[in-house]
Amino acid sequence: MLAQGFDVVIVGARCAGSPLATMLARQGVNVAVLERATFPRDTLSTHIFEADGLAFLDRLGVTDQLHATGAPFMMRSNSRAEDFRFNVEWPQRAGDVGGSASVRRTLLDPILVGAAEQAGAEVRMAADVTGLVQDDGRVTGVRVRTRGREDELRARLVVGADGRNSTVANLVAARKYNVVPNQRFAYWAFFEGANMPAEPTNVFHRWADKFVISAAADNGLYQVIVIPELSELPRFRANLERSFMEHALSCEPVAEALEGAQRVGKLFGMVHYNGFFRDPCGPGWMLVGDAGHFKDPAPGRGIGDAFAQVDAAVPKIMAGLGGSLEVQDAALTMWGRWRDHEFSDHYWFANDLGKAGRVPAVFPQMVADLHDKGQIGRFLDLFTHREKPSQVLSPGRLFGSAGRLLRRRPQGRRALMNEVRTLVGENARHQFLNHRHAYATAAEALKPAGATEVDATSTA
Repeated sequence: MLAQGFDVVIVGARCAGSPLATMLARQGVNVAVLERATFPRDTLSTHIFEADGLAFLDRLGVTDQLHATGAPFMMRSNSRAEDFRFNVEWPQRAGDVGGSASVRRTLLDPILVGAAEQAGAEVRMAADVTGLVQDDGRVTGVRVRTRGREDELRARLVVGADGRNSTVANLVAARKYNVVPNQRFAYWAFFEGANMPAEPTNVFHRWADKFVISAAADNGLYQVIVIPELSELPRFRANLERSFMEHALSCEPVAEALEGAQRVGKLFGMVHYNGFFRDPCGPGWMLVGDAGHFKDPAPGRGIGDAFAQVDAAVPKIMAGLGGSLEVQDAALTMWGRWRDHEFSDHYWFANDLGKAGRVPAVFPQMVADLHDKGQIGRFLDLFTHREKPSQVLSPGRLFGSAGRLLRRRPQGRRALMNEVRTLVGENARHQFLNHRHAYATAAEALKPAGATEVDATSTA
């Protein structure tokens, strides 16, 4: 067995692993990236990322390659919360290059890997991590099998960036906490020949039992995501094509776009998933991206969240590599606390969006009130991770909007007050769990999180 030494070994080369490798390698860190798949290889993903993700990729230096895919940088959002609708520009900040984009992962992931290789990282594809190297309880490397060859890679730090079913997380027995099961499922497809608006627009409509997202994608394609309630899954699967189209066409802007369009490729689906946090780090290891934290995909934040975590992790990793092992552990612990604090609000917001049934009646009123006050950009910034739900959808706004709704619909007073009490109680419980985590059992933590790679041989 050949032994090699690196500063950092990163397991996983997608939206967390490759950008992390790029940023570290550019600062002179000796980095190895290990990826089980060979690219291009599709993965289950919304494919959509927002303004903060576009700005991150621009700083990474890959904007020209993103443009080359043909994916427009969408500047408008066509949104619906029950009966309230609005169509506005995505808010922009200094350094932004667009509002949102949809790039298929078969194109995006190779771009990210290429940036890592160009920066000087050693990238190994078709590389399976089979175990960890440990010294006195500290992770000091990995054992990896690449095309039948066994190697041992030693490193000061091992990073798990290998998705929801993280090998690294399982090997270090990272605990899951605040686990929330899905109440909806998602299917998505791409279409050619769509009748898209002149100004590329992201569609996000959530009403009654319907939930539809769409976006102009790369190579002139149009992406449609439907997110039905989990109780609908057996009926949905009985005739997947018809069920998908019925749900998609119930959304007016999508129905207009798909008139005369043809689906390209198969339908993709993600039907079983849990939201969770995992222990973020330990002696000689850390988890980034979906390996350490996965939220309901309803707001389409997986890619952007991975970028945000990497951006914050790099200075902590650099500080740790420049000091003692104790300094490294302390730096990563600080990053872990930041991660939980930064993402907890958004985690519960995503789970609320992904619940079955209608959204609470007061929610569209809150959105409408923000719109009427010229603050709808703050609501959209919940999807760019630049505003916190607890601040935008604050208790004060909740009670104010409930009061306005009561004045318009006094006959629903009891139901609305019960709803408000439920929301206040749920928020209190969430805040408690943010500080006193509800840990899953060891068996639950090791349970597979569902498929993450797309099986090229399957039909749906």
